[in-house]
Amino acid sequence: MTKTYVKHIIALTAVLLLIVVRLFEKQFFDDDLIVFFQQDYLTQNLPALSIGRTLLTDSIRFWLSALLSIVILYIYFKQQGLLKFLIIFYATGFAVSIILMYFALQNYHAGHYVFLFYTRRFLIQPLLLFILLPALLYQQYQKKT
Repeated sequence: MTKTYVKHIIALTAVLLLIVVRLFEKQFFDDDLIVFFQQDYLTQNLPALSIGRTLLTDSIRFWLSALLSIVILYIYFKQQGLLKFLIIFYATGFAVSIILMYFALQNYHAGHYVFLFYTRRFLIQPLLLFILLPALLYQQYQKKT
């Protein structure tokens, strides 16, 4: 096998693991907000939950997705300093998001779900991968021209 095939197999495995995390989120993560956002959450109060446990669960999920995303990006764009940039970028995104989620959980009122919903969505979904992938592709294209 050539290096190219190995690179594609590792990246495909990382993508499949991202999908597995999403498909089996209820089994892997004890998160009361999963059930809350699947029900009629538009006018309901938050269920009784431990904010610390919720933040820890979402943090673990963020870093798991971040690790897989960093692997994917680094495999395809082995540029000088990229790994350091990705770690700093993800750490900054995490710090901002976890603080915002803490305040959203502390100040939640029935019917005001949008801020909590999207802050949590940013934490638990690999959205930064979808932002960084086209940006790095564009940067790579610009270097070739």
